[in-house]
Amino acid sequence: MTAPEDKSKNSPKGAASPGAAKDAPTLPPAKPPDGGTIPPTRSKDAPTIPPGQLKDVDTIPPRATGGQALYLRLMTEQLTGWDDPRAMLERALRENLFLLLAQRILPLSSGKPDPSCYEILLRLKQEEDSMLPPGGFFDVAESLGMMAKIDRWVVRAVLAWCAARQKENPAKPLPMMCVNVSTAALRSTSFLGAVREELQLAGVPPRVLCFEINERDVIEHPAAARALVAALKPLGCRFTLDAFGSVRVSFSHLNDLPVDFLKIDGVIIETMQQGPLGAATVKAINIVCKEVGIRTIAEFVETKKTLDKLREIGVDYVQGFGIARPELIGKIA
Repeated sequence: MTAPEDKSKNSPKGAASPGAAKDAPTLPPAKPPDGGTIPPTRSKDAPTIPPGQLKDVDTIPPRATGGQALYLRLMTEQLTGWDDPRAMLERALRENLFLLLAQRILPLSSGKPDPSCYEILLRLKQEEDSMLPPGGFFDVAESLGMMAKIDRWVVRAVLAWCAARQKENPAKPLPMMCVNVSTAALRSTSFLGAVREELQLAGVPPRVLCFEINERDVIEHPAAARALVAALKPLGCRFTLDAFGSVRVSFSHLNDLPVDFLKIDGVIIETMQQGPLGAATVKAINIVCKEVGIRTIAEFVETKKTLDKLREIGVDYVQGFGIARPELIGKIA
């Protein structure tokens, strides 16, 4: 919900990356091939609260200044051709102009509890139409305080896809879908209730959702992270600590945060190509995780050499362009 090289996350915590596959076909919003990408509209989805009536932290836009303000203005002009980005994003939410992509997370050995896993990535259809890099709208959405609403759209759309898949083939297990949680959604007073509502309406097992929380957010907002995990984990939802090691390699912030997976930051994985220190770091992280019952995921896996080394170390899952490129969610087998 980074910029990682192989991901296009649904928030500034990793959104703007080539992981959304520039060559992915455009999904017409009115007729998704999978029959479940477009979520139903919820009656409680009110328009974004006007700036003068802020009632929730997810609607409070951070103030951009200097170069950041200029960047946001230029990105907005490229995305919309006009100067009302809020209206553009509200329309995208209302008319389902976002595209869901999925990147496979591959188990490195047989018998894993979750053999079919995907990370959900988000693109704005207008980015493809305008030939812009993926994820540029995240900064605009964050500046407008709209990320929590976008995160809820993603949850709803993923659950709608799962419900359609379950109806089509009840005997086939649903894959685990990893959804990124933005900082705004994590701190929001309404996101938790929204997730509960969407789960109830969709009628699919909560265990299909695995929420990825960025390590920096866990460090900076520990109470909010604990509250989200404590509320949703008993329902069956799973959790991943994302970008582990991007701030520091420390397990102290996991003492009272019972996550199921730990995703080793891609920068650490990339250092495995440069010398023994990277592999030693990954090995140490993996040993600690095994000891406490947390499964490990390595991202940014680009080469067979890296893959072979991770398999030798005993990492549980891998993800990256060397494993699978992101594709439209409707193409999941």
